[in-house]
Amino acid sequence: MAKRRVIDWRLRPPFGSFKENKIYDFDPRVPAPEAAKQFSMDLMIKEMDEAGVEIGMVPFRKGQDTTDIAKLAELYPNRFYCMAHIDPYAEDPVKDIDDMIVNGPAKIGIVEPGQFFIKKPVPANDKIMYPIYEKFQKENIVLTITFGGLFSNDLELYNPIYIERVAKDFPDLKMVLTHGGWPYVVPIMQVCYQHSNVFLSPDFYLTPINPGHQDYALAASYLLQDQMIFGSSYPAQYLQAAIDGHIASGIANEVAQEKIFWSNAAKLLGVE
Repeated sequence: MAKRRVIDWRLRPPFGSFKENKIYDFDPRVPAPEAAKQFSMDLMIKEMDEAGVEIGMVPFRKGQDTTDIAKLAELYPNRFYCMAHIDPYAEDPVKDIDDMIVNGPAKIGIVEPGQFFIKKPVPANDKIMYPIYEKFQKENIVLTITFGGLFSNDLELYNPIYIERVAKDFPDLKMVLTHGGWPYVVPIMQVCYQHSNVFLSPDFYLTPINPGHQDYALAASYLLQDQMIFGSSYPAQYLQAAIDGHIASGIANEVAQEKIFWSNAAKLLGVE
């Protein structure tokens, strides 16, 4: 096991309904992790061990088999923490939070208000989202929000001002923004400077092949080192490659590295 301890905030393992997810539909010409190509959990655990990834945060998406959450948690206790997808258009989203998280097997929740695959994409501060935010704040449960990236048909839905408004209305709601608000890299950091309950997990976008990665790395090394969290976006890249990419982007400060790869996420999750 590597000396560095790692919590990976975005790891889609080769398990259950993930096989039907297009992230596992690999182009044979493109290198992919062997565990992913073989859809092997044994190889997945081996890759995690070699990279020092002790906990993988698993984001389930709308349409996946929700029974996989309990199965994964039962088969691999304390190795994978599942995020239950909460659909604002469901019959009773608040009840879903109770059933799947408060009284269920998932550790935290995930919402994806601006993504094109939900019924009607909306800004993060749309009022349809507010009962969900209120419930997560009341229960003191961490909420991941997919915010940034490539899967919105309206770039404006990634405007950081929407997160700023949510942060003002729910100051005790702990939010982790997967994809880190990309491509609004600098503006989303201003939101984090103003609101300590907003955390960034740029994952794939904090690697050297993406424009803007230097700004994420600069913030992670200094003023935002307590609000940045590592994510690999596995199987988009090997775990070790994702770790190396974060460091190569410019996170040279070892104290900051420890926080980003482990401590910040551990504190949010209550992990010793």
